Amino acid sequence: MTFDTLTLAVPAHWLCPIAYGDTTGLDDAEDSAFNRWLADIVRDVGHGSMPLLGDVSDEPHFARYHDAAEYGVLACDCLDVTFMCAAA
Repeated sequence: MTFDTLTLAVPAHWLCPIAYGDTTGLDDAEDSAFNRWLADIVRDVGHGSMPLLGDVSDEPHFARYHDAAEYGVLACDCLDVTFMCAAA
């Protein structure tokens, strides 16, 4: 089986929800933004299923333009997260 990979700069405080599905540390607005982003990732990247979590950068970097900005997330510390999904 081969995998396609995609690396995205995502808010560092989203790593726990991404890895474990635990959104208890997010407020209502952040939870809504995360769930909209996740639905798009599952649809567009995962082809209908949650893509596998691959590499995660060791050090966060501050970014204004990141892959969650279109969901209303302001500038924040981000991590580069690689997702893997079965090649279509």
